[in-house]
Amino acid sequence: MNNENFHPILHEPPLAHALHKWDEKSRCLTYEYNGRNIITINIPEGDDIGFRHGSDGNLQSLPLTQQIYIMVEKAVTANVTISLSSESVNMKPFRAGHEQAILGQIGRPLIFGVNGMYDILQDLFIDWHGCKWKWTSDIICQNPDGTTSAEMEVELGPKPWFINFRMHYYRMHLGYSYHMPWKWRPNLKPIAGWCSWEAFRRDVSQDNIDEVSQFFSKTLKDYGFEYIQLDDGYQNMPIPVNAKGSLADGWLSTNSQFPYGHKGIVESIKKNGLEPGIWTNANITNPDFAEEHGNYLIKDRDGQNMLGEWIDYLLDCSPEALDEHVAPYYKRLKDMGYSYFKTDAIRHLLYDGLHEAVRQGCMTNAEAEKRFRAFMECARKSIGDDAYFLASWGVLSEVVGTVDACRIAMDANPTWAGIRMQLVETARWFHVQRVLFLIDPDHICSRAKVEWVRSVCSLISLSGGLYMLSDSTEYYDDERLEIIKKTLPPLECTAAETGPLDLSFPAFTWTKLHGFAVPRENPVKAEDVSDYDAINMAGIYPTMHDNHPFSSLWAFHFDKGFRKWCIAARFATVPLRTSVVNLEDLGLKPDEEYAVFDFWEQEYLGRVTGTLACKELKLGQCQILSLTGVKEYPQFIASSRHVSMDAVSVLNQKIEKGLLELEISGVVGDDVSYWFHVPENIRQIDLKVDNAVGNWSRNGEIVKVDVQFKHTHANIILQYN
Repeated sequence: MNNENFHPILHEPPLAHALHKWDEKSRCLTYEYNGRNIITINIPEGDDIGFRHGSDGNLQSLPLTQQIYIMVEKAVTANVTISLSSESVNMKPFRAGHEQAILGQIGRPLIFGVNGMYDILQDLFIDWHGCKWKWTSDIICQNPDGTTSAEMEVELGPKPWFINFRMHYYRMHLGYSYHMPWKWRPNLKPIAGWCSWEAFRRDVSQDNIDEVSQFFSKTLKDYGFEYIQLDDGYQNMPIPVNAKGSLADGWLSTNSQFPYGHKGIVESIKKNGLEPGIWTNANITNPDFAEEHGNYLIKDRDGQNMLGEWIDYLLDCSPEALDEHVAPYYKRLKDMGYSYFKTDAIRHLLYDGLHEAVRQGCMTNAEAEKRFRAFMECARKSIGDDAYFLASWGVLSEVVGTVDACRIAMDANPTWAGIRMQLVETARWFHVQRVLFLIDPDHICSRAKVEWVRSVCSLISLSGGLYMLSDSTEYYDDERLEIIKKTLPPLECTAAETGPLDLSFPAFTWTKLHGFAVPRENPVKAEDVSDYDAINMAGIYPTMHDNHPFSSLWAFHFDKGFRKWCIAARFATVPLRTSVVNLEDLGLKPDEEYAVFDFWEQEYLGRVTGTLACKELKLGQCQILSLTGVKEYPQFIASSRHVSMDAVSVLNQKIEKGLLELEISGVVGDDVSYWFHVPENIRQIDLKVDNAVGNWSRNGEIVKVDVQFKHTHANIILQYN
């Protein structure tokens, strides 16, 4: 039926079809969902149009998918506008696989060939196929009413053009049932800091916190480093020490390694201009406490206080238990000054604890989920929405809607097994990045091989994951500090692809030297891993003839308003031979010419069209390339400041006839190089740097400007004729 009247805009989007309206006079076909036109299709004069507005068969079943098609007798070019909420992104409707680039986006770019749009606030996914099409703009437009829109041209004809509407997409199609963005959105700000665990384990002390706070305040704070997070080791053991008191007593008191208590910890971090974070655990280890408070604990089938595998005693997570034993310590820690909270062992609480009770016949699956959810909601409410909340470890759909970030991997370490796990799991879970929460690949161990450190820092920075270091200060030599500076801060990156999880690739495998954990008495500075062992660890790639296995190839698309570019990134999760990548596979236009710059080599590689030649990479190495569309006028293409080249230090680029002005920011005292592509037919240029010391040189079509920052802001002005 035709939709003559708009329906009301609902706070919770309906599980219902989009309704259509066809205006014969204007030849305009529109589809309305949740009180707004989401697609407008303008079809030129011509033959009759045929379309289906509903779905057949199982597509009408839950999870709801509405598939429509449009066709005309003779070929015409239709103009299509997709209109969505303020928080919408361009997304490919399936995940990258072998030989395919994983797609990410910073800003609101429209990526070549990416045939999907996702409305985050409505959890609505739209994709299309069947006819040739192209974007008519480079970016998603921000409309005056707060909505966004994307425009394209579609070559309609007798071959049908299919459009799929997937309502409640992440919530129902992908199974994240607690994803209700119309109720709550996480804090999506980039996070960078340091975690004490891999540096000191349970030997951590107040002296350590004092030292690292001073060290990072002096070395990295100006680069986007913000948090010092104290992990396991500050609390009195067992948990709680006081058997007759509250569980809160165990977390609110500190052991002899922290003689000034939480007050001393918080003050030490804050006086260095950093934000304090704290670790807690869902585990209860004191049997005397369990005996004393058995009325608040889960019982096994014999009526005894239950002990789970990987977790000890379990609160029953009743409102009374949470009010008395959980809410008080989260509220008090927040009042003490902590702004970052990491809650550990939640996977064990859910699966090894509560669902152990299910296995024993003591509760239902639904009851176990309800109790776990109550625990997470209690913690969230107690710390408030203004605090940062990290769930650790395991990606659990049950935490969605309560946490800002989620640990996606096991404990990291400086072995190849640990580093590879971070690279692979970042790729595996990237489809949820900045949609459900921020992904946390666990802390970065800088004492690993330099090339491995460069790879993991580059990927976490570009993909926007939690960037948490975890080494004692003696391991941060000049080379490693320089890598860290060039990858801070992590970016506000959102996934540009979606789809179900691929489980065909192993996440973590053991090495000959080390397994799950690296003991502090045997720290790893470097580890030799043969190509043979590395390929075996990858599990599904038995030879060295795979150019780009899953997780090795990425493409990050940037829209800064004044500039658009792409970062092609390669990470050798197995050794990579020389290869040729189609630009189209990176989401770039195959017929456009791009200027290419290698970040870590600090080298201009020339222009490319159609394909991109990639060099051989040894195990653990990476290659980060910027690709900027060549213009007939000068433009900025790369810098040495940040691996993004440069979404950090470049604040604005103004281009007028005969003039290019680059507004930049930096750390006082830093030396940063900026590269410009200047067509060789432009022979006369004049360049100056305002508010900083600058020198420049030209080599063919590349102009390099070296800037030493005397202030936090400067300008590069290039005049030409």
